[in-house]
Amino acid sequence: MNCTIKTTVSAKAGNITLPVLVLILGLGFLGYHSVYIVPEWEQVVVTQFGAIKGDPVTDAGLHRKLPFVQQIHRFDKRLMRWDGRETTTITKDRKTIVIDVTARWRIADARMFLEAIGSQELAATRLNGIIEGAVKDEIAKYDLFEVVRSSNRILDREGDMPALLADDDGLLDEEDLDLTTMGGEMPPLQADAQGRYLAGRPVVLNGILQEARNRLEQIGLGIHLEDILIKQVNYSSAIEANVFAQMNAELQKISAGFRSIGRQRAEQRLGEMERELASIQSAAIEASERIRGEAEAEAIQIYAEAYNEDPAFFSFLRTLQAYEKVLGQNSTFILSANSPLYEVLSFIQEP
Repeated sequence: MNCTIKTTVSAKAGNITLPVLVLILGLGFLGYHSVYIVPEWEQVVVTQFGAIKGDPVTDAGLHRKLPFVQQIHRFDKRLMRWDGRETTTITKDRKTIVIDVTARWRIADARMFLEAIGSQELAATRLNGIIEGAVKDEIAKYDLFEVVRSSNRILDREGDMPALLADDDGLLDEEDLDLTTMGGEMPPLQADAQGRYLAGRPVVLNGILQEARNRLEQIGLGIHLEDILIKQVNYSSAIEANVFAQMNAELQKISAGFRSIGRQRAEQRLGEMERELASIQSAAIEASERIRGEAEAEAIQIYAEAYNEDPAFFSFLRTLQAYEKVLGQNSTFILSANSPLYEVLSFIQEP
């Protein structure tokens, strides 16, 4: 009897706990699909049966939505990089170049972005045509040197090259000036009255950026283009060999000019050195002759004083000096008894 009562009570408790557990799990599942979290670097667009509901959610934190009815679409709020293909275009002076650009962009209007593109993966494809078209249109407005150069500092005559080529008076000859301009005319970038450049790489980049922004605004993609940068500018492969050949010939011409100026300067310095050497040698010879003359005069004076002191002895000494020069070692002489040299030698041999 007691066992029957305990079994009945346990069955009733089990029947009550199972519905509660199912209800709790259902509420948890429903609550999980009723909220979503937005990180700091994301923005969310909510759609209901494919239609966009409300404005994009840009505030970070926990947000609510209708479960199973509303879907969320996440988009990045940060700057993203675009690297397009190399673009072949023609400049105003009919130079065919290959230009490679990169850009940074972000999603400014997530609602419009979702309607026009749908995903970030497709955004790069849409940007390819827009930015490449803007690049071609802007590059066609400028000459090649205006696309490559950023300022007129390359034309500054106070640089190292003119200083190296300047003459002793600090001035440049006409041929030297040709070398400082790399053997050709280098036109300056145009500027307005306030000194702002009307052409040059920064101006070209700004023109490309504004043109691309206008096209994005007209199409309505919800994308904001932050900036554009030219990575490299090359000649097309079809004319690259000819361009390199022309550059090589130009550099050979410039190197020949440098060598010619170097030889001219070397000959000039060598002539100056030879003149300076001749002047030094002439001064040295003059000084040596003067010193030799003074020494000989002093020696003559000493000889004269010695002669006046004892003429006989001085004559005898001079005779010995003469005999010393005449007689060598192992010399044989045949002298008569009346020879002065015999008298001297006899005088020397006497004890």
